[in-house]
Amino acid sequence: MIEHHDVAADHLREAVTGIWCAVLGADHAGPEDDFFAEGGDSALAVEAALSLRAVTGTDLEIDILYQYPQFGRLLSYLADPRPEREERPLTPAEELLWFVERLRPGTPVYHIAALYRFPGRIDIPRLRTALDALVAGHPALRRGFEAPGRAVTAARASVSCRWLDGRGLPAGTLRELIDEHARLPFDLARPPLLRAVAVERGDEGDLLLLTVHHLVCDGGSLAILEDALSELYTDGGAGPAPGTAAIPEGARAVNEESRAYWRRVLADCPRTIALPHDLSRPAALDNAGDVHRLVCPGDLVADMERFAARERVSPFMTWIVAYVAGLVAQTGERDVVIGIAASSRTAEQRGEIGMFVDPVPLRLAVPDGTTARDLARQVRSATTAALAHRGVPFPTIVDDLGPGGDPSRAPLVQAGLSYLDVAASALRFDGHQAVRDLLPTGTAKYELLWAVTRQADRTITELEYLSGLFTTERAGELHAAMIAAAGAAFANPDAPLRLPERSIHAGRRPLPELIRLRAGQRPDAPAVRDHGVELTYAQLDERAVAIATGLRAAGLRRGDVVAVPMARGADAICSYLGIFYAGCAYLPVDQGQPARRLRAALDGVADAALVTAGSPPLPGGLRVLRLDELLGDPDRVADPAVPVRVTGDDAAYLMSTSGTTGRPKTVVVPHRAISRLVPDAAGLEYRRDDRVAHLCNPAFDAAILEIWGALGAGAVLAIGNREDVSSPARLRAFLDEHRISVLGLPTALLNTVIDFAPDALGDLRLLIFGGEKADEQRLARLLAHRPPASVVNVYGPTENTTVSTLQQVTAAGLDPGPLPIGRPVSGSTAYALGPDGEPVPPGAEGELYVGGDGLARGYHGNPALTAACFVPNPFGPGRLYRTGDRVRMLPDGTFFFRGRTDDQVKVRGYRVELAEIEHALRSLPGVDDAVVAARATSDSAELLAWVTGARDAAGLTEDLRARLPAYMIPAVTVTDRLPLNANGKVDRAALLASPDAPGATDEAPGEDPADDSVTEAVAALWRESLGLARVRPDDSFVALGGHSIKALRLLARLDEELGVTVDLADFLADPTMRALVAAVHHLQPTTERKQP
Repeated sequence: MIEHHDVAADHLREAVTGIWCAVLGADHAGPEDDFFAEGGDSALAVEAALSLRAVTGTDLEIDILYQYPQFGRLLSYLADPRPEREERPLTPAEELLWFVERLRPGTPVYHIAALYRFPGRIDIPRLRTALDALVAGHPALRRGFEAPGRAVTAARASVSCRWLDGRGLPAGTLRELIDEHARLPFDLARPPLLRAVAVERGDEGDLLLLTVHHLVCDGGSLAILEDALSELYTDGGAGPAPGTAAIPEGARAVNEESRAYWRRVLADCPRTIALPHDLSRPAALDNAGDVHRLVCPGDLVADMERFAARERVSPFMTWIVAYVAGLVAQTGERDVVIGIAASSRTAEQRGEIGMFVDPVPLRLAVPDGTTARDLARQVRSATTAALAHRGVPFPTIVDDLGPGGDPSRAPLVQAGLSYLDVAASALRFDGHQAVRDLLPTGTAKYELLWAVTRQADRTITELEYLSGLFTTERAGELHAAMIAAAGAAFANPDAPLRLPERSIHAGRRPLPELIRLRAGQRPDAPAVRDHGVELTYAQLDERAVAIATGLRAAGLRRGDVVAVPMARGADAICSYLGIFYAGCAYLPVDQGQPARRLRAALDGVADAALVTAGSPPLPGGLRVLRLDELLGDPDRVADPAVPVRVTGDDAAYLMSTSGTTGRPKTVVVPHRAISRLVPDAAGLEYRRDDRVAHLCNPAFDAAILEIWGALGAGAVLAIGNREDVSSPARLRAFLDEHRISVLGLPTALLNTVIDFAPDALGDLRLLIFGGEKADEQRLARLLAHRPPASVVNVYGPTENTTVSTLQQVTAAGLDPGPLPIGRPVSGSTAYALGPDGEPVPPGAEGELYVGGDGLARGYHGNPALTAACFVPNPFGPGRLYRTGDRVRMLPDGTFFFRGRTDDQVKVRGYRVELAEIEHALRSLPGVDDAVVAARATSDSAELLAWVTGARDAAGLTEDLRARLPAYMIPAVTVTDRLPLNANGKVDRAALLASPDAPGATDEAPGEDPADDSVTEAVAALWRESLGLARVRPDDSFVALGGHSIKALRLLARLDEELGVTVDLADFLADPTMRALVAAVHHLQPTTERKQP
């Protein structure tokens, strides 16, 4: 039997030697000969493998020469290609990494690549022998991973050890070659998941690259590997017998108590963190990443060591405090979930190489006033508890939280922290200490990972980041800011952790610069679509440059204000961007508002210039520049200053809002305030593959988010016209035609869509609504019936740039009570304060004050009003804006809207000061006095006015239309007197309850219009829409309090009941019931009311 074995071995050796020599053109084959060092390449390796298949009669892997490039090892493998195996289930940590590898195969995200620099030569045969002995002595290095999730430990395995001649190679070329080898993928099913590359460099000293997969070696095991390899190399490979030491425990039954712990601790936790990246998020991220490295300042390290000793926390816990302090300072988040690696190494495993860490989420609450000491106590408690319950697999933790989060992000944890306390390097060959350099693999494990390595003489911090989200410049800024925030926290550990006056959002590129970047990155990508007109980013940029050049040629300079009285459209978008490029600020003007109000809005603001595309009716005395002339001058010389470089503090746009004095207030908003929302704001994230609907009036601040959210992210802005929102059916057609993925709607319009076309919203990735109180029952119907992927309720005044707080809306989170307006978005702060300016206790009502990077500069030309509304921040640097809104705040920082502290109301999302309407009424001839009140309806606020004097309601309404926009026109009632209360003030409650009030339930006198079935059906729908008991044929829908949203609902119900589609614009041109009945008869003369 022994003789038979020898004969077979001899035949195998002869056959393999023959193939080796024939393929390589060699005359012999020695045990240490390397296939590739002897001249082999990929084509020859395939040829040799095919020949070996024929000789052995086995289905050898085609890359067998890459696994066993040395002749002796190849021969040993072919003599016995089936090693013994031990199988076990995966541990939770292994399961997670194995899942990531299966999700993105071939990426080096979990490679540990260590490059060692030796002062002398490396003995390659001794190194190969030592590596084989290392693998033999450590079971983890003989472990492979096979589907469906099994760890397989082989009885033996041979390490691939390549030799490269690096003599004379330029340093850059050599580094590229080393990086290429470090990033080559492992076959997880074929151990060992360790390989080596030795590089000869002559007198410069040799290099050794060791690449090992994280599945079999954690950071703490690296020093053990180095010690063992050093000893084996020095001893010539004489090591222990194949190891049988402890290996990580396999899969086990999950402790239900631990699962309950994680469900309790992470209940209602934020699923995302608003990291301040400056690149737009694609629909799917890869793991491409980079690293920014810093040596931690010595004074910070000393402060942290003293802090750890005083607070009795470990160095690792101290770095958790530092990381969270930095995240809070740069994102404004007050409820933070980060990922940490918890060691599971036992005493028996102390000298073992392996994967002995479990990924663990750590949730930390950082309410206002939290100090570093407070945070340290919380970190100690939370970390201790998390380690006690670390046995639950991370995917199980996520699954137990239920649906939620963003599919384009890693679930639950996007920011991680790792800490390693190691010597500089433990690798010594023949007494020569190597210098170790851990190589970046061009990948990132999290969106942001702070990797801290404590060495004997210094502490290194590395910020590993996804390069698809962060530029190198931004990562460096963020890293420096994190170090600075940590330094401030530990220098004064009893001071509250606060947002700095300028957070990292202030360092973001101003919007003009960001859009130029998009045009350079993807010049041919579509930017704007406007009913047959499509502009690419390059074309948009080109037009904006031309407009800016024309504006500067006309004498406009940085800081000037340019009004733009244009409707939604590509021309308006080009004009806004061109004004930015000129260094100016734009003022969007609603062409539909009366000339008198337009004049009031423009007085003292846009006297520099006005850009128009047509010939709208404009007040006299304005300097008008025509868009076609700005774009069409071929002889204009290029202006080298275009685009003008603006800063975050420069004015970007102005926006008019209702004022109590009868004149609108004009808010001045800086570039910094928009930049904080682009490309994301903790839930309002726009991506470059999005198609964003632009349906808002440009003079309404919600348009800011639509326009610049889309273009700042490199997405497509699809512009809708008035007809596209004239009915739920037409809105659905618009959404389908443009494949809209992001849509913002005023709450009242959303209610109508939910009532009549809820399935129109099912293909949306993101639905944003706000402006008024949400209807929980309608939202529940939407979420139960093909809902959008993400639904967000937003709150924010113009003075804080559109969005101050937001609330993710989910079916599970809908309670019977009111819907919250949520928590502050990234870069913003919010406080509920009492009359004394101090925070009210959780659960109590207070006035909402907001601050942060979104704050406006103030009111144009009105320093007194600015000072009254924008007050110093008593809790830190900067200012706060008094919103006038009453709120209640929960202990977790969630706000609920409770009403107003004044007479301001919201009508279809617009802010309206009742005093401004009263002022306009009292200024009309024949009016003695006037009172305006608001009555809540299921959709919005309804404006009602009572007037004394010698005028009729129709005439007053007509005069108001010349002074106020349509959304501010009330239903007017002329009365003999205004009732007074006991204090001698007008009794608004009595007016609202009087039978003369529109919508009162008592029947009004007049002609009964129900003289046929169509008229009866139309009258019933009018009464339903307006809340009236009776209506007359010549009653005006608008005069009775009907606005465009109510009209939309009326026409939708008309279509539903009678099968007739009436155009919204046609109805509003003559909004009487008589005209509507005639329109129905004309469209469908034989219409009969549908039977139930």
